[in-house]
Amino acid sequence: MFPLNLFPLPGETIALHIFEERYQVLFEQLETMEIDEFGIPFVDGTDRKTFGGVMRLVFASEPDENGFRDAAVQCVGLFQLESFEANGQNLNPPYPSGRIRKWSEWKNWNVSDEADSYFSKTAALSTPPETTSTAGGLIPRMIRHRVPAKKRFDILSAPNENKRNEHIEKAARFAFLIAEQEAQRNNGYFPN
Repeated sequence: MFPLNLFPLPGETIALHIFEERYQVLFEQLETMEIDEFGIPFVDGTDRKTFGGVMRLVFASEPDENGFRDAAVQCVGLFQLESFEANGQNLNPPYPSGRIRKWSEWKNWNVSDEADSYFSKTAALSTPPETTSTAGGLIPRMIRHRVPAKKRFDILSAPNENKRNEHIEKAARFAFLIAEQEAQRNNGYFPN
């Protein structure tokens, strides 16, 4: 486990800077294929949440003299955390570990008509306007419209469909408002 204030979504590639010794060990094991996947459980401040992304190493730079390196990792799925152990420096493994349940219920979720409308208007305001279809599931839209990690968590952990749609609609409306302001700013008008 590599707890972060990120909530990667399937298909998303993120860059990491690896500097802590315990995570240097994790990335050495990924590079030597001792392990092939790891989890990034979402952390909000000091509060570790129960969902996260299943990750695979795409690329890692050579470690510098301190063992620091940069890496690109890709999310290949989502999980629910069943247990978590924050191991110390002298334990094996030295990085946190835990038990997960791979989680795929999100694959069947639809985007409400209201959220769809906001996502479509947001795409039309992008510079240049998006020519790709705004169709697609929830996950590609959250990535495309840069929904923040906390809002991703709120959407995916909602207790029911109504609450989930409420969170999606708020995120879609917020993405639209930002895109609308950016479009005005790019035309010489500077909104507050």
